[in-house]
Amino acid sequence: MTNLSDRFDRNLRLFGIEGQNRLRNTRVSVAGVGGLGTHVVQQLALLGVGAILLIDHEELSSSNRNRYIGVRNDDPIPGTLKVDSAHRLIASIDPSIETSRIAKNVVSREGFEAIKTSDYIFGCVDEDGPRFVINDVATAYAKFYIDLATDVVDGSFGGRIVCKSEEYGCLYCFGELDHEAIRSFFDSEDDKAMRESIYGIDKSVMSNVGPSVVSVNGVVASLGVTEFMLACTGMATLKRFINYDGSKRRVSDRIVSGRPDCPYCSQWSTGAKADTERYLRSQPVKL
Repeated sequence: MTNLSDRFDRNLRLFGIEGQNRLRNTRVSVAGVGGLGTHVVQQLALLGVGAILLIDHEELSSSNRNRYIGVRNDDPIPGTLKVDSAHRLIASIDPSIETSRIAKNVVSREGFEAIKTSDYIFGCVDEDGPRFVINDVATAYAKFYIDLATDVVDGSFGGRIVCKSEEYGCLYCFGELDHEAIRSFFDSEDDKAMRESIYGIDKSVMSNVGPSVVSVNGVVASLGVTEFMLACTGMATLKRFINYDGSKRRVSDRIVSGRPDCPYCSQWSTGAKADTERYLRSQPVKL
């Protein structure tokens, strides 16, 4: 078992043994173990979080090698699950950390169970459909949700961190979700085929693939993990919205207000009454 006072001496100098014990007794789910998620996983393990639940159904691809922490040059591609690579990374840092590998989409019974049994959730997914669902489940079961995103728009690059706690204010009421993308996520394959035949949507145009580099991911992940560290150890409360503008080399706190009529903020800690299981009943789960 890890000797906290020896291994985490430099941590203790910042937030003390009580803060370190809080980290050790905390369960964190990471939904999306990719360019952002692997940075988060590495830092959570180095901080000494006691349990890390890894949620991702995908395998590694060759284009992941430029930014995924812990991926080795000799990892078989295809054939290596992202959760297996992340699990290996955690074990190489601290094998005493409890690790669960959930090779499923977060919109699955296993993904939902991970969220419900965690204290904090890191959302490191690429699409607004899963973001929307995580936001809903996390608020219903009173889980702190830290959502990370990076983007490149018109040559500018950066990212943002949105943190959801018991206060009003979430991805939905901050207007950070694309409702068309959410609807598309829940469309069946037949629905998508019909829409494409009617409107002539080019699948290549709809692709989300864009630039993504390790350092930008690392900055956004580090900002998110720092918010987690401050909140978990009791040093500070979560900031609601942090912007990172990489082109201007600037990090700023965005002033936002929650909506008192937000249906998701209003359901905080209602549990099963929110019926988030409806997502699993209404359409085939994407694995």
